Amino acid sequence: VGSAITVSASASDNVAVVGVQFKLDGANLGSEDTSAPYSITWDSTTAAGGAHTITAVARDAAGNSTTATGIPVTVDNAAPTGSITAPANAATVSGTTVAVTANASDNIAVIGVQFKLDGANLDSEDTSAPYAITWDTITTTNGSHTLTAVARDAAGNSTTSTGISVTVNNDLTAPTDSVTAPTSGATIVG
Repeated sequence: VGSAITVSASASDNVAVVGVQFKLDGANLGSEDTSAPYSITWDSTTAAGGAHTITAVARDAAGNSTTATGIPVTVDNAAPTGSITAPANAATVSGTTVAVTANASDNIAVIGVQFKLDGANLDSEDTSAPYAITWDTITTTNGSHTLTAVARDAAGNSTTSTGISVTVNNDLTAPTDSVTAPTSGATIVG
């Protein structure tokens, strides 16, 4: 994926190679390269997503040519999509086992979802659906935080989901209290 993919070939002849024409699915890919090293820069964003075959046709001065064995490639210019499915936006969370889940999809395949808390990785990337982790909120400060999910595909495309806001409330301190009236040992009348 990308706008500057280098496509190269090696070519030799008993006299001399005068040019190499690169092809994508049988159609010329740019102009013939007439000097070694034989290569072109391919803007793969101009190709439809999916499977393609790249070949190279070497030509000599006598008009002889040979087509190299095709190289299969997959073009994936589409970024995956993803969204946090739990906890709900604006939820208050606490404890050691808060489920954080996401949906993710791609035109070819999602290979991982990285959950983030306030932009920092939360646990390791989950590489198989259903995408989920267990969050120990005890290690997080009380207050408002943002959860996101970054969906990634094999081509390196990634998308960060819209963030959801959660409030961590791990009030682990028991309240204190004491009776202030009546005074200890007082006699109560009426």
